[in-house]
Amino acid sequence: CINYEKPTYGVPGPTVQTQNEWKIWKQNNNWAYEVGKKDIALFKRWNDEEWYQKCTHLDACGGITASDSSQGELVFELPASKMTTGLIIVCGCCGKKVGEDMFLKNENLEIKLNGKVLNKSKMDVYPNAKCARLVKAFKEFDEDSDISKEDELLLSFNLKTNTNEVKISHLIAL
Repeated sequence: CINYEKPTYGVPGPTVQTQNEWKIWKQNNNWAYEVGKKDIALFKRWNDEEWYQKCTHLDACGGITASDSSQGELVFELPASKMTTGLIIVCGCCGKKVGEDMFLKNENLEIKLNGKVLNKSKMDVYPNAKCARLVKAFKEFDEDSDISKEDELLLSFNLKTNTNEVKISHLIAL
């Protein structure tokens, strides 16, 4: 998994091969984000900047984003040798139900695997509404799949025209 949100732990499997003009961003939360109201009142009475920093919640949304076709193609190299099933999921930000509109219904977003355009009618919202399952499995595990495990697996996202912003927060490859 590659995770653009913070904090993030571990080493990502997928890596960015080509980023072009896609931008990495992180939402900056103020010190009171996810801090209880009673605690906020207490810290405000103390008026101590050091306590504000100590209590800042580390959780923050993040992603890699583009909204313009001139920003070029974003290409991830998937960890082919470590993938066991062929499951590929992309998640979007921000909102709990962005997966369908951002990835599946977005006619201006082209998604390819090893240069071949993936058929969006074979994709679905999974495992939650902010994500889209791009590939269910390699054809060795799913007779309806036309995706084979190869030595190199390159997943790319490209905007054909100017569109609503595409924000990728996670990419999962199993």
